[in-house]
Amino acid sequence: MQSSYEERWFDQTLDHFRFTFPRTKFRQRYLFNDQHWGGRGALANGCPGPILFYTGNEGPIEGFWNATGFMTQLLAPKWGALLVHAEERYYGESLPFGNRSFARQNVVYLTTEQVLADYVALITHLKSTLPHAKRCPVVAFGGSYGAKLTAYLRIKYPHVVIGGLASSCSIGYSAPAAWESHGVDEFTWIDIVNAVYDVHPECLDAIGEAVRLITHLSTTAVGRKQLEGAFHLCKPLTDENVAALSDWFTDAIETIPQLNYPYPVEPFKYGWPVNHTCSRLTSPAARTSPGALLAAMSAIASDYYGWDGATCMDGRGQGGIPGGGPVNNMLLDPIDTAWGYQSCTETLHQFSARGVRNFTFEMAPVAAVCSDVFGAEVDTVWPDVQYGGYSIMDGLSTASNIIFSQGLLDPWHGGGFLKQWDRSMPVLLMKNAAHHLDLRAPHPEDPPDVTATRMLEESIIRGWIDSYVEADVAKTNAK
Repeated sequence: MQSSYEERWFDQTLDHFRFTFPRTKFRQRYLFNDQHWGGRGALANGCPGPILFYTGNEGPIEGFWNATGFMTQLLAPKWGALLVHAEERYYGESLPFGNRSFARQNVVYLTTEQVLADYVALITHLKSTLPHAKRCPVVAFGGSYGAKLTAYLRIKYPHVVIGGLASSCSIGYSAPAAWESHGVDEFTWIDIVNAVYDVHPECLDAIGEAVRLITHLSTTAVGRKQLEGAFHLCKPLTDENVAALSDWFTDAIETIPQLNYPYPVEPFKYGWPVNHTCSRLTSPAARTSPGALLAAMSAIASDYYGWDGATCMDGRGQGGIPGGGPVNNMLLDPIDTAWGYQSCTETLHQFSARGVRNFTFEMAPVAAVCSDVFGAEVDTVWPDVQYGGYSIMDGLSTASNIIFSQGLLDPWHGGGFLKQWDRSMPVLLMKNAAHHLDLRAPHPEDPPDVTATRMLEESIIRGWIDSYVEADVAKTNAK
């Protein structure tokens, strides 16, 4: 059962690193739930219960609330915890400059350093204003890019959060200088996508046939009409947007593996969507009839893009860099988005593609788009220097109390920590899990390795909390 939340706002500082007067503020949204806080969760140091803090990532925060049932439905009721989900600046309703937030002079305040400082400021505010919260331990949680933020938050501000669960954390993809020594290259992400499909006989071949069918049909007026009808397109196909339609279909194919959950999760009404995708494309009819193959492609796209049976669909894919990047439609119709800007500064994925489609990463055209749209220069070194990259686990880092969990069906795991080097930072691998499945609420259809991982995560995090409280009590008693 999904838990409820209260929407709250915090007057956040726009620039934490310049001390101009008066300091500009903006309204940052966060989700708050204290229905379990206090009572059964009371800790020995006088705290009503631990604070579980989600480091919001690239999107409206309510979407991440719905994907973190491990926190909201299991841990909070069990531990009597306070729940806080913070929305990242420039996403959802936390727009510092309203509809002018992505103007060149305004978007410059979107950096991971500012985001982390936002979360520290919010936590500090809550602990200083909520009754008896000052001595409460705070544990961070994050998934995907949010997992990076959780790890970075613990690394940069260990006095603010006692630990963090970083699920599907692909820090390594942002550290290309160390790729070779860690068995990563430009094809790692797409090779995992291909491998997930390749488990099903003939599936990769069928995907290739599907993509070629789009190209073939687009060469005639009759074929274009077939494509327009099958994909419920809003606009007629032209020479200029045929490639975008192919990208639109392959975007879905590339993304489905990370959504390959064992039970229905939006946008799908069924579990294991990779199985459904392959079954449709490799059916005897689809393998022998172009019309049947097109119908199968239509069903896949309709499910993935959430076609409602009435409205039309745009049919323009991002193409370009697999997994998203600064060419998000910008070469077709430049759009100023927060993730586009972040990809043009700190989060660029230098990925190429083969198999599902072919794409060769080149920095020059990416840099040109970033310069033209945002006036930004890509820096592929700074995240590694600033936060540690692979060196977090090399034994020389002072980082601790971070759980790095990975689902091996998820293409993002290729940039994660996959070996255990430091016992204070457990690496937990789930063979049968897709993108941060362990953050979701327990479900009867969860694979056993996911259930076991959640149990271990709960035990580890509870250990952090108990150790913190024990040390805090001892410190108080010693005074």
